[in-house]
Amino acid sequence: MTDNSRAINRVFTRGVISELLQSGSSKVFDYVARRYVNNLESKTRGEIFSDIYAHLGREKRNEYYYMNTLLNKLLAGRHSVNTTTALSQVRIGQHIADFVMINGEGTVYEIKSELDNFDRLRDQLRDYFKAFSKVSVLASTREIERVERVLSGFGDMGEAVGIYALSERDTIFSKAHGREPEQYDADLDHACIFKLLRKREYENVVSGYFGELPPVAPVFRFRVCLEWFQQIPILEARNLALAELKQRNNITTAAFSRIQRELKSVVYFSNLTKRLNDIEQMLELRYRG
Repeated sequence: MTDNSRAINRVFTRGVISELLQSGSSKVFDYVARRYVNNLESKTRGEIFSDIYAHLGREKRNEYYYMNTLLNKLLAGRHSVNTTTALSQVRIGQHIADFVMINGEGTVYEIKSELDNFDRLRDQLRDYFKAFSKVSVLASTREIERVERVLSGFGDMGEAVGIYALSERDTIFSKAHGREPEQYDADLDHACIFKLLRKREYENVVSGYFGELPPVAPVFRFRVCLEWFQQIPILEARNLALAELKQRNNITTAAFSRIQRELKSVVYFSNLTKRLNDIEQMLELRYRG
């Protein structure tokens, strides 16, 4: 473990949580805990995760920190867990969207942490607008002017992009700095929307709209379903796809509230909610590295 920054970035991952659940230990967790946490033997694993997370907040708010703050503020705060689905690492065209929130509509959040650059932002936004009508950028308050300056060169597309600031106190806002996203449908693309969906999902859309699935062999199903999907008016096709995506990551408010705040993102997005009892027991154990 020679790369300290890489090690701390790996703490809040499914791999580390799974190792702690299965074997009771994790080399990554132990290394980072010994490096950044004081009085280890007196603390539970849950307290150690909290201390590591606090270190990130003070020293280097990485992508996980931003994503976890978004999830806590939006899914647990502004929206309802019962009516909203969040997705992470969603491939759209040639790029990966950091965070997608789906309720009555879909919004992509592109995270630009203190560790990121803006070199690919134009191409990222172009791809996101092929599948979603609302896109926002989340950056630190120190980077907001830079975000505004970059977006000003993107024409109508840039003007539609929302700008959110993450303050030093972990508040997310758009009024004092930035702006809310505006709907932008000009670049929506049937193929990009269709490719968001899994097999069962696009079959649900096609059969629901046309009353049947294409009568073709399974090997041709994807291609012909796409051809049928392209016959649906683009906004309706987008809405039907969103309805399918919204069915993913279902979780009750009660279950979501049980997840430790610092771990909500990794547990929610890694499909670990079914192991909440095991996770709670693991976090209550004293450190024994």
